[in-house]
Amino acid sequence: MTATTRSAPPTDERTTPRPSLITDSLTLAGRHLRMMARRPASVIGALVLPVVFAVLFLTVFGRVMDRAGIDYAQFMVPAIVLQSVFFSGMSISIWAAEDAGSGMMDRLRSMPVSRLAPALALLIGEMIRTVVGSLVLIVVGYIAGFRFETGVLGFLGFLGIVVCAAAAICLPYLVLGYGLAKMEPVQAIGNLVYFPLLLVSTLFVPAVAYPGWMRPIVENQPISRLGEALRAASTLGMEHTTSTVLIALAWCAGLVVVFGAAVPRVIGKVG
Repeated sequence: MTATTRSAPPTDERTTPRPSLITDSLTLAGRHLRMMARRPASVIGALVLPVVFAVLFLTVFGRVMDRAGIDYAQFMVPAIVLQSVFFSGMSISIWAAEDAGSGMMDRLRSMPVSRLAPALALLIGEMIRTVVGSLVLIVVGYIAGFRFETGVLGFLGFLGIVVCAAAAICLPYLVLGYGLAKMEPVQAIGNLVYFPLLLVSTLFVPAVAYPGWMRPIVENQPISRLGEALRAASTLGMEHTTSTVLIALAWCAGLVVVFGAAVPRVIGKVG
């Protein structure tokens, strides 16, 4: 007798793909960029509005500052670039609130998607938007007389500081958006943070323009430090260039650590 063996019938078992933070984040970042491109308000906030501010400031205050001995194009372009980073921050808070309030996060939880991928995707998308907007502003600045006196290395350092600033500024706004999950209070609180930090700083006017009792606050708050670091990266003759950049990066690192640690907590409370 011959023994016959029967092969087991093929099974149609489909393995569930495992979540991947990098792959999922890049996929969702692409979605975020496509959605931004389809919304005129996002394009205006990323490209048009910062250019309008740059042209207005340079036109209105340029001659006055030149008479005071300040090269206003060289002084102002880093400030407008940093202002555009804040626009990205407010944008990411609105996107996060929209995703949290619309049920998008719940749908993603039912899929094999990394838990942190939605937040990282928003951050990647807004940082890309920030870099593109900064390059546009630099071109406008060159037309107005701005120059990278520090050469190619200064240009690369400038962009590096912009990326660090984008991470440091966008993360608190991301936490705000996921934490509140409603666009109206997110916008209101975002503006309450935005205006004092920008207006009570050395972005638009030198520290000597403030009363003596305010100068220590103005000079040492993070936005002033970042603005001075951008100027140090683009302009020759700045005092204490290395320490200025290092202090700005230390502010960025502190904000990233604190609010980066808060992101998983607020995401866990969404829904």
